[in-house]
Amino acid sequence: MKKTFRFTGFILISIVSCSFLSCSSDSDENPLIVTPASISMHYEDTQQLQAEGATSWLSSDEFVAKVSSTGLVTANHVGKTEIIVSNGKKNTTCEVTVTPEYNLYDDPILQWGASMSTIQSLETHKKLSSSSSDVISYDYSFGNNPCAMGYSFENGKLKAVMAMLDYSLYLKTGYYLLERYQPAAETDDYDFLFVDALSKDKCKTAVYFTTQKSGRNTYTVIMYMDFSKLSSSTRSVIGYNSEMMKMLQEVARILENQ
Repeated sequence: MKKTFRFTGFILISIVSCSFLSCSSDSDENPLIVTPASISMHYEDTQQLQAEGATSWLSSDEFVAKVSSTGLVTANHVGKTEIIVSNGKKNTTCEVTVTPEYNLYDDPILQWGASMSTIQSLETHKKLSSSSSDVISYDYSFGNNPCAMGYSFENGKLKAVMAMLDYSLYLKTGYYLLERYQPAAETDDYDFLFVDALSKDKCKTAVYFTTQKSGRNTYTVIMYMDFSKLSSSTRSVIGYNSEMMKMLQEVARILENQ
């Protein structure tokens, strides 16, 4: 009787074990693999991904890169994201890194509402004397590119940031911004407005790109603004004109002395 019980128990254990191994084997027979597993791209580049049996493709951040229903990835802006691939039962990912081709100056600190002391503690560039108590300026020379940066405050809180470059860098600056921001508007004077998201509800920063004269010189000007402070009806730069001119004079003085 004991032998029969032991034999029956052995048979049951064997059946369960075989079933488990069979399931595991079936599960591993068709793994979902995406190739390549990671890609590095530039703005507007495309790359085809492959994954046998995939039924859906999804980008975790379409501002950085989007993906078609067939796995074609298009680079939109500098940054990192993941492409999530699924076959209905399993998911896998491909890491996408979009790198810039144009680097003209170090990224400014865009912590809207931050205090002047906070910005000063985070800035690593040489601070320059200022004629305004609401503006702090820095020497942002980047390689061979002379550059200056000004931070403007209202009621002690960061409101706008201006970068100023030589006029000869105007065209490259356009490409620099296209790699990083989404075009939103263009004026008859060839001024451009960019934003940092694909929809208004996600925008935090607006970027105004133009040229301005100061004395005998003409400069390429990039003005970063708190998107939430722009006109709610037009999202234009109205109201920033006087602020811009004040910063322009301050920052231009830096370039002229370089």
